[in-house]
Amino acid sequence: MDPSPLVPIAISQARPSIFIYTEEQRGNQLVESLVIGMLSDVSGSDKLVVVQDPHSGLKFIYRVDHESSNLDAAAITEQEPAAFNGKTSVQINAMSYRLGTVENAMKLLRGKTQWIQDKGAVLSVLLQNAAARKTRFSSARIERDRMRKVPQGVPVEYLPTSIG
Repeated sequence: MDPSPLVPIAISQARPSIFIYTEEQRGNQLVESLVIGMLSDVSGSDKLVVVQDPHSGLKFIYRVDHESSNLDAAAITEQEPAAFNGKTSVQINAMSYRLGTVENAMKLLRGKTQWIQDKGAVLSVLLQNAAARKTRFSSARIERDRMRKVPQGVPVEYLPTSIG
């Protein structure tokens, strides 16, 4: 996977975003999405990144798999971006998670700008969210063969320049 940014550095610094490869009805594409912040448990061992889907506005909580460059949706949160300040905490599945800053989320992503969204995990989270109507984590990582590379020549959808 090419680690180089797809947008000029000035834009990416003003607006923390990543490109997520999605396979959906509109076709396979890289979609620029805003990074909102991160969640970490009390021990700091469980860290997740929060990214807003530009089409639905949903804020997905993703488990990060650096080895495969996959983002596995774990939950949906309704927390406002301002709450991701490093001081606010939330309870999910009877565990306390601190809402970390967008800067810490970008560090968690280790400078990678392209990620692959596991569509099975997203579907699972959407179904669970519709049934539970509250933030809950889906089951742990789904074991299966994973796409590890974004295909060449896929269309790229950028966020409007007025966001951020």
